[in-house]
Amino acid sequence: MERIHMHWTAGGHKASAVDKKHYHFLIEGSGKVVPGDHNPEVNRSTSDGLYVAHTRRANTGAIGVAVCAMLGARERPFGAGRYPITDAQVDALVGLVADLADTYNIPVTRTTVLTHAEVQPTLGIAQRGKWDIMWLPGMSEPDDPVKVGDELRFRIKSAMNPVAPPAVEVEAPQSLWQRFLSLFGVNQ
Repeated sequence: MERIHMHWTAGGHKASAVDKKHYHFLIEGSGKVVPGDHNPEVNRSTSDGLYVAHTRRANTGAIGVAVCAMLGARERPFGAGRYPITDAQVDALVGLVADLADTYNIPVTRTTVLTHAEVQPTLGIAQRGKWDIMWLPGMSEPDDPVKVGDELRFRIKSAMNPVAPPAVEVEAPQSLWQRFLSLFGVNQ
């Protein structure tokens, strides 16, 4: 597997039977991850006709992950619809994509881990007006797809490489005898 494509289903917050046919993994409104009907490996090749079709002309080697959201959403004027993406979904998306990238040894870059909205401007493959994912919770309106993708990639990389707290040096406890000697300036 070479790439991970992030989508929204344009549906409600629950994974439907249709959703499961079109994505390898789905994330419901609560953040629950639901597997699709087929594992990612079916997309190693699309020439046999058995694959998950989630991205026009870009399914070979690509894992499709979608948040179940955005039914009735409008890009202009913007409206998130009755089922906007939730914070729980973004958190689960970040964690799942980090795990998939690690499992399949996929580097997290603009050309390997991207939203559906980034496929056309980044990979040069026409996508028929797809604008998923150009909006995340907390945004007032959609933004440049690559900018939104960069934010997701930043979070994914952070999840893969959590920052360890700084090491704190702790002095070994002194024995009573060592403390006594140090009072008199005697070093051992």
